[in-house]
Amino acid sequence: MIKCNVIADVADMRGKSVLVLLQPMRPLRNMLIHAWQVLDLSAHASASFYFDPVISAKVSITRASSGNIIRSASENIAPGVLLQAVRPGGLSPKLEPCADRTAIARLTPKQSGIYNRTNPPIPIDCCWQVGGNPVASVLDVDWGMTSTFEYTPALHFLITEALQQGDNYTAQAFTGSTPYVPALDTSVLNVHIRRERDRWSFTFVPDWGEG
Repeated sequence: MIKCNVIADVADMRGKSVLVLLQPMRPLRNMLIHAWQVLDLSAHASASFYFDPVISAKVSITRASSGNIIRSASENIAPGVLLQAVRPGGLSPKLEPCADRTAIARLTPKQSGIYNRTNPPIPIDCCWQVGGNPVASVLDVDWGMTSTFEYTPALHFLITEALQQGDNYTAQAFTGSTPYVPALDTSVLNVHIRRERDRWSFTFVPDWGEG
């Protein structure tokens, strides 16, 4: 786990937010990218978050009769592991382990996956998380299909207008970001925000001492 300190080395943040994104490998058209971290800083202030690489997920279904959204509990899903979404008694969805042979057939060793085995069959939405925070959602995964997830090891930083909760992005959001791949033995990462000649920039200073 890495503690990330983001420091605003500027005289005025101009009402902007700092986003941190994680990039899914091979994003699909039905995938929504979430702002993994949203930091609202004032000038010369700092904010911290922790990068915990543990992958987890939860699924949701929408009841046709009422339009209510019903979500499962969140479950950790390590790379190479496949969970199946089921509906015991046709009620709320839950995630449970799949047979190893099914995982081998549907995943690469670096992918985590959710297999839609709901009964009665119903499409599911899969929300993929890293360190407990949403990274991406895959919508309308039909019965018998698998949602897979793998992310690149970089933290992507960018400055944007102040956000409302629930904003979603496409893969193009990463084009204007500044990526940084932390070393595995990094304990603290200090990220300095600067603005010179109307251009925002990030400087990364890793620390291998105690956080």
